[in-house]
Amino acid sequence: MANTTRWILDTAWTAATFTAGDFNSLASGGGGLSTAAITNSSNLDLYCDVSGVVTVGGTTVTAGFLSLFLLPLLQDGSTYGDGYVSSTTVQPVSTYLAGNSQVKVGVTSGNTVTFMMRGLILPPGDFKFALGNNLTIALYTTAALTLKYRTYNENLNV
Repeated sequence: MANTTRWILDTAWTAATFTAGDFNSLASGGGGLSTAAITNSSNLDLYCDVSGVVTVGGTTVTAGFLSLFLLPLLQDGSTYGDGYVSSTTVQPVSTYLAGNSQVKVGVTSGNTVTFMMRGLILPPGDFKFALGNNLTIALYTTAALTLKYRTYNENLNV
């Protein structure tokens, strides 16, 4: 008897909250941290997809990418990842890099780029997302980041 493996979607698209001002005019190389922790203590989901939209500034996007970092809550119960605090000049250390997403080139100032990162492995417990701008240009003065995630598992009992 053959078994079938199927995905089990655990959550619909859920917003990851960020302070909007953290992304306004954010220079390339900078990043922002989600304000609320995501709890994965009960569900113990294995994977997530992340989808987002952000407005670019400066000039036309000719290259670059956006980076997503996943910062787990450490044993002290208060530090996430490397202790990263939202900043306009730095990003978390690469140890916590969950993925990069290249974006469409040719997007002009004041317009949006969309991105998606799929199949990210989640840690058990709480964590926060951080998003890094590596587009080689700054984001718009009102960048209006929207970032959502959905979690899922594999069902081996189908």
